Amino acid sequence: MDKENSFKREQTSHSHQHNDCISKAKTRFLERLRERGKAIGTNDEPVLNLLLSNHGIFSAYDIAEKISESGKRVRPIQIYRSLEKLINLGLVHRLSTMNGYIACFEDGECATGQFFICTECESVKEIDSQLLDREILGSAQENNFSIASKNIEVLGLCGHCQHTSN
Repeated sequence: MDKENSFKREQTSHSHQHNDCISKAKTRFLERLRERGKAIGTNDEPVLNLLLSNHGIFSAYDIAEKISESGKRVRPIQIYRSLEKLINLGLVHRLSTMNGYIACFEDGECATGQFFICTECESVKEIDSQLLDREILGSAQENNFSIASKNIEVLGLCGHCQHTSN
């Protein structure tokens, strides 16, 4: 992600109000910390809050820069530690094709890892196709293949960007 486009997504809400998404995700965060006997790290909450601010993708460097702008100086290594913790808690996903991170807005356990990623505004829609998930697991079993990661990242244009590009 280049610097010019990395913050473009902050203005790209596409009229989606997701205060409920944020509230549910924060509740899940606290519940999972409690369940696993973990403490909130110094950077965990600011990192999660930034990722929850929209449905866009952030690199670790984007996150470090944005948090540092608020007066708290952080290094990327600190952000990577928080991201790893949040990934392990099932609250954040790493998107390989975009070299970035996104908050998980799913209510339950997030097991499928399927995403539509807009290449124009970098908005991300997480989907949960149990059918697709079963097909992948079945094919892996048929081919004696052990799955390490089953994230599926589909790149294209979101509805908003399709209409604005015409």
